Amino acid sequence: MDIRSATAFLYALKPRGIRFGLEATRHTLERLGHPERTLQVIHVAGSKGKGSTCAFLDAVLRAAGHRVGFFSSPHLQHFRERFRIDGEPVSDSAIERAMPRLLQDGLGLDPAEVERFVQGEDLVRRMHGPGWYTERGAASRWTTLTFFECTTVLALLLFAEAGVRFAVMETGMGGRLDATNVLSPEVCVITPIQLEHTRWLGDTLEKIATEKAGIIKPGVPVISARQAPEAAAVIAATAERQQAPLWMMGRDFFAEGDFQRASFVAGGPRVGPLRLPLVGAHQVENAACAVACVPWLRRTGAIIPDSAVAQGLTQARWPGRFERFGPNGLIILDGAHTPDSAVALARCFREVFGPRRTRLLLGMLADKEAAGIVAPLAPLACEIHLTRPADVRGRDPSTLRSLAGPDARVHVSVPSAMEALATDTASPLLVTGSLTVVGEARAWLLARGVLPTES
Repeated sequence: MDIRSATAFLYALKPRGIRFGLEATRHTLERLGHPERTLQVIHVAGSKGKGSTCAFLDAVLRAAGHRVGFFSSPHLQHFRERFRIDGEPVSDSAIERAMPRLLQDGLGLDPAEVERFVQGEDLVRRMHGPGWYTERGAASRWTTLTFFECTTVLALLLFAEAGVRFAVMETGMGGRLDATNVLSPEVCVITPIQLEHTRWLGDTLEKIATEKAGIIKPGVPVISARQAPEAAAVIAATAERQQAPLWMMGRDFFAEGDFQRASFVAGGPRVGPLRLPLVGAHQVENAACAVACVPWLRRTGAIIPDSAVAQGLTQARWPGRFERFGPNGLIILDGAHTPDSAVALARCFREVFGPRRTRLLLGMLADKEAAGIVAPLAPLACEIHLTRPADVRGRDPSTLRSLAGPDARVHVSVPSAMEALATDTASPLLVTGSLTVVGEARAWLLARGVLPTES
């Protein structure tokens, strides 16, 4: 089964929000001989900063000489980006080798029959069609596992077969009933919690925090970022109930400075001052949570010198998050797609560029809170440009004109917008509103040899 057929089958399963639960994932891992038991897991949940915190952890552990797997979602350009080993996405061939084992040994399916189904249903072609998102679910006649459950198991297979020691695992949604919660971690991390995915996680901060804190296991250390009082109370109560040591930022570990000169103290000597490659005050807190994991990982026998902590923090990369391109770094890609993340992006832009204005290219999915995203970003802009992501859920950009102003220019696609805007390198261009838009813009830049700016 080649990579196109493999991804078509996985994407034809029900999406992750359809069913929460752990038993199906546990059963599949049991059939596979428990590949997860060969890994030392760091499990990360939260509403914002999960990916960046994971990226810092991944970089620190690699700097210490360990082989590391990093599972995250969604991807920007390629499905294989969800599975990173030693800092690089796995190869197509690695996925092609792992899929038959997932299908045959894990799910009890005949890979040849699944391949015939993919071809007969024309899934490879259909997955690129405009109606694909609404058509998903055809492959669920073969298995009760959802897309996210299968990709979680696939990650564990890939990491185990590659001889990874540490697996940095980011939850998909929530925590308590997320597929990744079948794991027995060395450390749990909970990044800042906000109101999100209220349809599935609950409509109050306490309810959402209860789901996120569901990753806390008996006796397993917990690292928590600064939280709203309601969320902090839930995390503390859960940790106490599970008899899990709890480190809270600002009480048990600390950070000082900004991303250009940050220092950290977490159960050992001060690390820093140093410059973080990920931009913004919030990245200092994300890095602090990664640093706070180190003393607990050392207790498992892992050798992680302070020098490796500093080196890893300065080498972390997280594509599509205030990622700067071009020789002067004036093209900025950021996947902000919620009001809170838009506020953080506006703050980051001012930290780096001061009062300078930018051309703003904005595109988003139809279910996002457009007014809350546009409001903090519009004051940064000297020009506003609107476009539609290449996703059936993409919002008609003309509907944003009432928020962006009558002078906003509409582009039919992200590539056409980049063609019009990215050749002007004299003024900043900020591309945001959706990870899909950022992924398209990133692909356009890389195809033309425009590379990320070195920090």
